[in-house]
Amino acid sequence: MTGPPLAATTPRRGSTLALRIAVAHGLAYPIAAAWAFASVPALVVSVTSQAGTTLDNQTVAHRVLCRVAWPALGSFVLAHAAGVAWAVHADPARGRRIFVATLVALASVATVLGGGSWIWLMTR
Repeated sequence: MTGPPLAATTPRRGSTLALRIAVAHGLAYPIAAAWAFASVPALVVSVTSQAGTTLDNQTVAHRVLCRVAWPALGSFVLAHAAGVAWAVHADPARGRRIFVATLVALASVATVLGGGSWIWLMTR
């Protein structure tokens, strides 16, 4: 038998798994915040076009914030899923590439679309 016994590698594997998921958890917060900020202009226009001028500002704000939760939650879950994929992938280098590519894609899309939507809203 070559290599260390299974009992010696189990704690290390568990701590690596926990660390990778913790990294994904920490990075999921700014990505979810970016998606929340990015989705506000489109949702403001959506709510105000449905309701018109019949609602007060507080009701419009409440409806927008309830809808902002969905893109933020979706990106939060995707960031965690990428972290789990990294943690359990048989090839750690490939798992890390998947994780980094997913987070870069999530952040890039939120930044580009969010920036564009805010510019669109402010120049409308």
